[in-house]
Amino acid sequence: MSFSDRDVMYVQNPAIGAALLWRFICGYYSNENNPVPFPLLFVVLPIGFRQDLCTVIKGTQKASGLSKVSEKLFSSKQNDSIHYVNTTAIQMRELTLEAFNIAVEANLVALSAETATVFPLVTTFRKYTPKGDCKNMMTATEKLGAWCSELTLLEIAKWLKVRF
Repeated sequence: MSFSDRDVMYVQNPAIGAALLWRFICGYYSNENNPVPFPLLFVVLPIGFRQDLCTVIKGTQKASGLSKVSEKLFSSKQNDSIHYVNTTAIQMRELTLEAFNIAVEANLVALSAETATVFPLVTTFRKYTPKGDCKNMMTATEKLGAWCSELTLLEIAKWLKVRF
């Protein structure tokens, strides 16, 4: 493993991914207690692991929604950032599944096999409160989850330029 691969693994690892998925699921669930469609989880890590995308999400008011984030990305020099999500979601499939398994094993989330939906088992932080970059990533994915809960998969696919 090269130096840069090791650096990426420190941040883009399944344990941090599990926390990001959990916060996304909590954000989604916070609106009308609806569970998350399983395929939607695959867009979380490509967004949550990108500092520039998290910064755009953090800088967007919760009331503005996913359409405003998409608009900000398309109207700026970060235009290709949003196109990155679909490609990276495919590349990160294995990492997302590993992260999901960790979240399930940690009793943070559960999967309904009948409906292929995911719901949180815990919605609040236990002992650890994240700080710094981890907190920003978790806050961004939670906000993303809340926005996605207000949209259909078709609308999410349109705004994030992804295919499910």
